[in-house]
Amino acid sequence: MKRVDLSGAWAFKAVSKTKTIPPEHANVKEWMPALVPGTVHTDLMAVRQIPDPFFRMNEREVQWVESQRWLYRRVFEVENDVLEADAVHLVAEGLDTYARISINGKIVARTQDMFVEHRIDVKRFLKRGMNVIEIGFDPPVARSKQLEKKHGALNVALEPHRVYVRKAQYSFGWDWGPKLTTSGIWRNIYLEAFSDTRIASVFARAKSCTSRNATVKVDITLERCSRSPIQLRVNIVGEGFEHRRSFKVRGSGASMTVRIPNPHLWWPNGYGDHPLYQVVVTAYADGTQMDMKSVSFGLRSVRLVQEKDREGRSFVLEVNGVKVFCKGANWVPSDNFIPRISNQTYERLLTLARDAHMNMVRVWGGGVYEQDVFYELCDRLGLMVWQDFMFACGEYPEERWFLREVKEEAVKVVTRLRNHPSIVLWCGNNECEWLFCMEHPDKTPDDMSGAQVFHAILPAVCQKLDGTRPFWRSSPFGRGFPNSESNGNHHQWMVWSAWKDCAEYENDRARFVTEFGFQAPANRGTMEEATNPEDRHPQSEVMEHHNKQGEGTERLVRFQVGHFRITSDFDQFIYQGQLVQAEALKRGIEHWRRRKFSTAGSLFWQLNDCWPVSSWSVVDSALTPKAGYYFAKRSFAPVLVSFKRTRAGIEVWGVNDRLQDVRGVLTTRLLTFGGEELHKKETAVMLKRNSSRLLQDAVRVMPESFDPCTCYLVARLVVGGDVASENRYFFTEPKHLRLPRVAIQPKLLQTGLREYRLHLMSAQVARSVRLEVEGSECFFSDNYFDLDAGEPKEVTFQSSLTERELHIRLRIKTL
Repeated sequence: MKRVDLSGAWAFKAVSKTKTIPPEHANVKEWMPALVPGTVHTDLMAVRQIPDPFFRMNEREVQWVESQRWLYRRVFEVENDVLEADAVHLVAEGLDTYARISINGKIVARTQDMFVEHRIDVKRFLKRGMNVIEIGFDPPVARSKQLEKKHGALNVALEPHRVYVRKAQYSFGWDWGPKLTTSGIWRNIYLEAFSDTRIASVFARAKSCTSRNATVKVDITLERCSRSPIQLRVNIVGEGFEHRRSFKVRGSGASMTVRIPNPHLWWPNGYGDHPLYQVVVTAYADGTQMDMKSVSFGLRSVRLVQEKDREGRSFVLEVNGVKVFCKGANWVPSDNFIPRISNQTYERLLTLARDAHMNMVRVWGGGVYEQDVFYELCDRLGLMVWQDFMFACGEYPEERWFLREVKEEAVKVVTRLRNHPSIVLWCGNNECEWLFCMEHPDKTPDDMSGAQVFHAILPAVCQKLDGTRPFWRSSPFGRGFPNSESNGNHHQWMVWSAWKDCAEYENDRARFVTEFGFQAPANRGTMEEATNPEDRHPQSEVMEHHNKQGEGTERLVRFQVGHFRITSDFDQFIYQGQLVQAEALKRGIEHWRRRKFSTAGSLFWQLNDCWPVSSWSVVDSALTPKAGYYFAKRSFAPVLVSFKRTRAGIEVWGVNDRLQDVRGVLTTRLLTFGGEELHKKETAVMLKRNSSRLLQDAVRVMPESFDPCTCYLVARLVVGGDVASENRYFFTEPKHLRLPRVAIQPKLLQTGLREYRLHLMSAQVARSVRLEVEGSECFFSDNYFDLDAGEPKEVTFQSSLTERELHIRLRIKTL
């Protein structure tokens, strides 16, 4: 096997015959340098033909790009050893989207699916020495509009023509992202030459899996250029285990089964370790190695439990026979220009998710099937993946050509991703059936155009090529109405989108919540990079442009007014807006966790962003956490105490996600803002493994009268001398609290190379303490927290600054 890398330096130009190119950009019809993988937008930015679309309102200035035809070109050398191989394939891992590929002036293929690898036999088109490859891209919007005109308009949210093209749907614009409809060679491209045999795929499938024994079937698919026998050598290794086997094969496939005693099981984050095994397959012909392929896999079982109960039907994910409450967030592409997302960005975001006690991320159906590094990191970090297929918010065509294309896509996607233990569920789409049934209450999901894709094609492909994890038709979906609370999974958008406030979460009795959320502005530093000083007002045109939801800014104002004193100060508006989001997420998460396993999952919308924007994310596009991240981190903790307000009073609940019972002492105190203790109750408590229960009815320990504007409750659960969880309850909105002025006393201690500990103390209660280091990115172990009067708080962080510089730049803000 020999590979000729074609990534790197290319040339590109516009080849449109239309007059849609602005006069000032006329020279884009001349050859310009390009970088592959990339997009036409990033290449145009690199040669200063377009401005940064993320800055101010430049998005509007670059819309002409999507309407052009673009041609990419590269000259490359082919040596004799490549041409002497039995087969030479051009492998394009990602072409966006309508591409025509020619080599040495002859067309070798046309493609029309952004999401999958294209593999083309091109040996007959190549010659010894220098060769020329050209890839022309048609404008995706023009092509999709032509198809819509030919086949008819469908019921689709946002840009209706988008459903006719197999391309990332968010690139046509979404309610959190700009309209930047890309083209280009967005993943790696190369020649692959081989003789006799290529190992096309290896699938390690756990047929049975317990703590004592696992049975693994290894399926090997080969591409053959001859009928002569070959020898396969298979080596399976893991901690304390190795198995070798060798056998001859004449056809295009082989299978073997191996028993692994005392296997090391793969567990979600918080439930155990995440070990991986490796299978290495090597193909030999007459003693010469032809190809080798190595894949990692994990040993675990997954089951979706749907059983009748007093509320309807459960929706519980079971891993290795253990019920798992799924805690996490939705994932969208981290940039509109995907090729510039680095491996470090993936690692930063997914590590933030892991560190916030999340055990699941949902790859949303309007983006892309993510890069390999994404799934590899999820495997290693113990993050389960709810994997949508890439369909979102609309009907889809049922033309024969479209259904054939979708099936081919599904086959390639499932084959590529099925070895990852982190993927625990395939899901057909995002919100298609729900939106259809809201528009047509007299019809069923099967009446929807595109229903064949979701109830027939995708489940059949998943069962045939995988069969190790459940398939779910849509998110949301269930029996009867697709967004029912009594069964299936649920999206909660009455809160925020329908103008209801977060208290409404506590009336939601859904079985598994895969979307809910509140918007908040991006961090100040992130927005300063995308704006000019005159733009930095909550209602400036530029700031409103950086909120893509209809009436998004109006909602930010409405909900901030409901909780905080109104402000037009830019920093204060961002600070308070983030606290509104944070409190909303806290309220929803803690409510559904108290219902464990009547509700069995709480995934908020969304973890990350693709550009600087006011959105539902808790980590902005600069990879800086918002207040909501830290609130979610505390609310997702494996052991949680929380308050529930009822008509009778305020209850204290405990949740234990650990697989061992927890025994400790719960202390609930009523404190004044100055730290005076008005009441205290201590209770020895026991939380059974993997459970939730009422621990204390706080109404009986509270005085009959106190000032709710100057007092609050603190609940603290101490286990083995350590605080396992603590929570606070304020009796009225922050705008009505009579909070004292505070003087927090910080003490900074360097504990190692670039490692610091910050010790904080205040004589009065300090609400929502925000820590920042001016002009420097610092990730604090905790932030946006409440500081009780007279009680110390320690926070750790890393910084390249000196201790003296940190003392100067440290900024502490409170309510």
